[in-house]
Amino acid sequence: MEVRCLLELDLGSEERVRNVNRSLEMDNGDHANSWAEGNVLKIECEAKGLMSMLHTLEDLMACLKVADEISDVED
Repeated sequence: MEVRCLLELDLGSEERVRNVNRSLEMDNGDHANSWAEGNVLKIECEAKGLMSMLHTLEDLMACLKVADEISDVED
């Protein structure tokens, strides 16, 4: 079974979205794709099963948290 997920995160500004996306792109690998649409960061994830998706999302959220914290320092 293949699982797909689309996250849409409103980060409040285009600059913040660009900065966070730039950080995420380095870690996305084959399982995730992220892009900016205005104030919204969109992230599409794919996995081969539910548990694999859970692990992908956990890793993604950890990277997103760090990227967002770094963006806070830069603002």
